[in-house]
Amino acid sequence: MRTRNELYQAAMRTVSARRQMARAAAQDARAEAEAAVPGLQAAEDAVRTCGVRCALAGARGADRAAATAALAEARQKRDALLIASGRSPLALEPKFTCPLCQDTGVAEGKTCQCVRREMQRLRREEIEAMSSLSVTSFDTMKLDYYPNTRDPQTGRTVRQYMAELLADLQDYAAAFDLDSENLMLTGNAGLGKTHAALAVAGAALDKGFDVIYISSPDFFSRVETLHFGSDPAGEKDALLETVSGADLLILDDLGTEFNSSFVISTLYSLLNDRLGRRRPTILTTNITDGTLLEKLYTEKVASRISAFVPYRFLGEDIRLKKAMEE
Repeated sequence: MRTRNELYQAAMRTVSARRQMARAAAQDARAEAEAAVPGLQAAEDAVRTCGVRCALAGARGADRAAATAALAEARQKRDALLIASGRSPLALEPKFTCPLCQDTGVAEGKTCQCVRREMQRLRREEIEAMSSLSVTSFDTMKLDYYPNTRDPQTGRTVRQYMAELLADLQDYAAAFDLDSENLMLTGNAGLGKTHAALAVAGAALDKGFDVIYISSPDFFSRVETLHFGSDPAGEKDALLETVSGADLLILDDLGTEFNSSFVISTLYSLLNDRLGRRRPTILTTNITDGTLLEKLYTEKVASRISAFVPYRFLGEDIRLKKAMEE
């Protein structure tokens, strides 16, 4: 995964490439028009000359009225030639993707919205690549996949129960900010826990928050390899800082990683750090027994997780049902 700065640099490269392409296309259009329209090249030269004179007059503090009038007249003559040839006066200008910053990435001295949107797009792609699922919304979670049979513990049908649970999570996503609570989504495999977590991620990304998704076995394996192996570039520290500082962290499939004292220590530090920074975290796990959770990760880790709001998913493996439909 990329740090926020790496994401910013990647987004700026994309925006810069758009600017270069727009300018190159405008140069091609200008060359074509100048070759096809008699007198256009001379008119363009006149516009450039008058523009330089206008700028020089301003730099010297001289009266720019005459230079400005000459520039306006030169532009009118050029535009008249273009119109007569069936072309728009804007045909020779670069067509930038972002009208606010003209693909420079900066608008009014600040990072432009187009850069932030590109960062969100890149992060979304990264999450989807790591999770193998799309960052969608709660609208794609069909209640029909949950059985319409009564659950003895809740006293309602599983479908009714899950409808309320998903509605609560949807409200959480709609109101998401840095003061949002930490969540723990529990339940058997294939009940939509990761899907729901990614739906929250989508809403958070749309609001401009940075979201990091990590698969528990992949993440802890990588950190452990870096810790006990060679890490000359300091990748482990950068990785931990990125995960610790994310606006929203989704830690998926907790309990499927290879457990060790190092993993437990790293998990405790991560949860403790994020609680201290007041950064929301969503855990998903197949572990539904609190006693087993404490046995696997120690009382210290369990105490941190106890601060998370639990959401127990019920039903039958949705993935099996979807496979049978195909």
